[in-house]
Amino acid sequence: MEPKGKPGRAEELLADWRAAERESDGARSAMEVAGLAVQTADAAKAAAAESEAAVRAAGEAVERAKEASDLAKAAAAHATEAARLIHAEAEQAEEQAEETVEEADADRSRAADAFREAQARGFRPDPD
Repeated sequence: MEPKGKPGRAEELLADWRAAERESDGARSAMEVAGLAVQTADAAKAAAAESEAAVRAAGEAVERAKEASDLAKAAAAHATEAARLIHAEAEQAEEQAEETVEEADADRSRAADAFREAQARGFRPDPD
């Protein structure tokens, strides 16, 4: 038969064992939390990188939109100048057309007068 240890010694050993198990469980939980924290940090790092890329892309899009706007502004200025020139040429053409109509009307009037005069003389030559 084995000799019995001091009274209370088994209780102390059992209490130490249970305390060690609780500490071990706590350490495992802390390790799981730390692992989740690392995963969360990794996800936050990836999200930050994606956000940075999105901001960079948005900046590039804004720059391209500004360039397109500048090109459109230049094109509009050219179109305005072309329209001004076309308008000026059209006004000149209209003035020339009016002069041509006036000349044609005068020629028609002279021709009609000459015909009437010749008709009045019986289409005989002018007695000069």
